Amino acid sequence: MSDRRLARYAGTLACFLALATPTPQAAAQPRAWPAEPITLVVPYAPGGTTDRLAREYADYLREHLKQPVLVQNQPGASTNIGSDYVVKSKPDGYTFLVGIDGLATNQATGPVPPFDPAMDLAPISLLTRVPCLVAAGPKFKGGDAAELIKLARTDPEKYSISSASLILQVGMLNRGSEMRLSHIPYKGGAQAAADAMGGQVDLVIANVPVLASFVRSGKLRALAVTSGKRSDAFPDTPTMLESGMSKSDFSNWYGVFGPKGTPPEVVERMAALSRDFVRDPVINKRLSDEGYQLESSTPQALAELIVRDAHNASEFVKANPGLFKQ
Repeated sequence: MSDRRLARYAGTLACFLALATPTPQAAAQPRAWPAEPITLVVPYAPGGTTDRLAREYADYLREHLKQPVLVQNQPGASTNIGSDYVVKSKPDGYTFLVGIDGLATNQATGPVPPFDPAMDLAPISLLTRVPCLVAAGPKFKGGDAAELIKLARTDPEKYSISSASLILQVGMLNRGSEMRLSHIPYKGGAQAAADAMGGQVDLVIANVPVLASFVRSGKLRALAVTSGKRSDAFPDTPTMLESGMSKSDFSNWYGVFGPKGTPPEVVERMAALSRDFVRDPVINKRLSDEGYQLESSTPQALAELIVRDAHNASEFVKANPGLFKQ
C-alpha cells in the first residue's frame, strides 16, 4: 500500500473511531431506571404473609415498570439474614426488601441484627398492617380463648404456641393475659401452622392471612385476634380483649426498603408506585378479604415508625425480661 493511500486509510479510520466512541458527556448519561430486572427480598420462607404480599406487589411492579421483578426468599434469624443481604447490596435501585416490624423490634427481643435498621436502610413506604390470629390445633382440648387464658394461668408453660419468630407478640400475649405459653419459633408462618395442625404444638399465632385457609377448612380453630377490633376476614372471632386479656391491640406492619444510598429519584418513584398499589381497588379487595389492611406512607413516616417501634419494644422488654425466655 502506498504512503498516500495508507495516510488516507488512517485518516478515514480515525474519523470512524471518533464518531463511534462516545464523548465523556454521552458516556456519563445515566440509564433510565429501571433498565434491568428488580429483586424483592423476602426474609421469610415461601407461603407466609410476607411472601404472599411480596408476590402481589411484584406483579404490580412488573406491570407498571415493564421489567422482570423477582421474589427471592432468604429466611432465617428472625428476618435478619434477608434484611442484612439487602443492607449489603449495591444501592443502585435494583434490590429491595419487603420488611416487617421485626426490623425495629429485633434489637430488643433478639436475635440482634448485624446492622442498624434506622441507619442502614432507605425506607420507601408502608404497604400493610396485619393483625395476628391465635388458633388451636387438635392437641389443645380446651374451648375458646377465655378458657385458654384460664387454663394457661392455672398451669404455666404447659401449653405451647408456635409462630414465625413473633417473639415480641407472644411476649405481649403472655403479659396482657397473665399466661405463660411456651413459645416455639419457626422460620415461617406456614411451618408454624403445620406443626399446630399436626399436633406437635397446642397453638399457633400468626398473621390472619397465614391461617385463614386452615381455619376455613376446619384444620385449625380460631380463638381470637390480637387487634383492638375484630378482623373483617373473621368477624365472628372475638378479640383477645373480649376474651379477658387486659391489653391487646397489636398488628404487624410490612413495608418496602432499599439499601442505604438508594438514589432519591428511585425512592420517590417506588413510594409513588406503593401508594398506587394499596389504592388499586381490585388488589385492595383481594388482599382485604385475606386479612390484610393495606396502607401506604411517606419514606419519612416509615423511618419514624421504625424508631418509635424500636423504642417501645426496648421499653417493653426491659419491663418484662422474664417473658422472653426461648
